[in-house]
Amino acid sequence: MIQQTEALSRIRLHLTNVTGAGASQLLLSLLPALERHPGLQISEIHLPDSGSLADYQPVSDAGISKRYKRRLPNALSRIVECLALGHQFDGAAPLLVLGDLPLRCDAPQVVFVQTSHLLRPTQFHLNLAALKFWISRQVFRLNARFAQAFIVQTVVMKAGLAASYPSIADKIHVIAQPVPSWLLEGDQRRSGPRARPGAGFKLFYPAAAYPHKNHKLLANIESTEASVWPIETLVLTLPAQVNPAPHVSWIRCVGFLSPAEMIRTYAEVDGLLFLSTDESYGFPLVEAMFLGLPIVCPDLAYAHALCSDQAIYFDPASISSLHHAVDTLSAKLASGWWPDWTGQISELPKSWDVVADEMIDVVRRMA
Repeated sequence: MIQQTEALSRIRLHLTNVTGAGASQLLLSLLPALERHPGLQISEIHLPDSGSLADYQPVSDAGISKRYKRRLPNALSRIVECLALGHQFDGAAPLLVLGDLPLRCDAPQVVFVQTSHLLRPTQFHLNLAALKFWISRQVFRLNARFAQAFIVQTVVMKAGLAASYPSIADKIHVIAQPVPSWLLEGDQRRSGPRARPGAGFKLFYPAAAYPHKNHKLLANIESTEASVWPIETLVLTLPAQVNPAPHVSWIRCVGFLSPAEMIRTYAEVDGLLFLSTDESYGFPLVEAMFLGLPIVCPDLAYAHALCSDQAIYFDPASISSLHHAVDTLSAKLASGWWPDWTGQISELPKSWDVVADEMIDVVRRMA
């Protein structure tokens, strides 16, 4: 149930740069909840011109949807939009910016920061991706003063953002999110292993082919040792042509999965394998906890913040550590162990309406 807050007559939503699969799925759950918020009119929704959000259809006809046409390469166009063309978003109605970077404009502005790439890295790598992230951090630093507040998903992300940009430390609000709407509406809960005596595990890693998703770790599995892993199938949401370990027979690349296909795959597997070295949240971790599945994930702060002591952790730079973690899962399950995610799930919002209510409350107080 949405709690009533002081009336905020109009708000504008800016998401022109949200094209990634994970962030898009998040907003496909959040946007309808924002539109349903009582006493609030979404007067404008600025959409990207590509990706699954480009064709987003508002649940109400009160606002105006505008697609932001990019005529330059995406990264360059984004810089120009934030630094030189931000004035086009001037106005009295507050902006809720859902795409990480503040805009240089004259309007009350709250920014939802979803990417951990904006955090100061421990070391700088000489490659194109690292250069793009460095430029994004400079844009964020230059434009931070134009935003009245920032929203992140975890206390770990809040600490990292405050350490990277001390000037905004007292402007950061933590609002967690539940699983996507398509999974909340389902009825798949697991309270124990599937009855498959003698079979290896079926594991699932839903992630796109970004470098930080760490699929390359799987390439270190020696073909002569692959048979000793207690895995029957590892499902990756990658195209077959970018299979990181084609010599490993139990790795199956299935490409992008729709929500219905995701639900079906979760129902068929024994647990989640998560490899990512860098996350602001990690939605697959939340999805697996919600479903009651065992989780094997990196021994990193973002994973500990979500999974606490119920996951099985490994060094994300070591294939032998990953092998040991999977063996540990096998042994624990054989002993009758099953994860209890009750405590972790109780800390998450019950619905996306609750998330929308909390976000709008931040906008109301900062505008």
